[in-house]
Amino acid sequence: MARTTDFESAAVAHEQDPRRYPYGYLTGGSDELASVRVFVWFQTLDEMIKSLLDVEPRVYGIEPRRGLEAFQARVRPILERLHDEGTSESLLREFAPETDGGFVVEWWGTYSELRSARGMLGRELLDEFLGEERRGQLLPEGHDTAFIDFLRPPAC
Repeated sequence: MARTTDFESAAVAHEQDPRRYPYGYLTGGSDELASVRVFVWFQTLDEMIKSLLDVEPRVYGIEPRRGLEAFQARVRPILERLHDEGTSESLLREFAPETDGGFVVEWWGTYSELRSARGMLGRELLDEFLGEERRGQLLPEGHDTAFIDFLRPPAC
């Protein structure tokens, strides 16, 4: 039953509007054949941390008494540093959930950072959304809804 609830929780987070739920990450399974990646969004940093600790590992089969506690013990101190250090790429590399959590996180941050093309993934996504003729530009005013729709389908 808990796994169904975790899937439902992940599905709800995937459908949130990042303008109102600004903290998020891009995640998927760590198996090389599982290339589907989805953005999930949260209202607060604490909600995002809780999902990374409790929901994502269970979605990918890491259960209590079967690795969940060890995963949480390793990553909890790293995730707590998000409050002071922010969602840096170096902290994301240290987090590395693929080593024992069954999933990957390819990006984490805020929607504002993503729409402003901060970081490599933000720039790549915005360039893909804007197209070749507007490559390197920022998201024009009034295009957030279309950009969010672009982010919604699972990225492969």
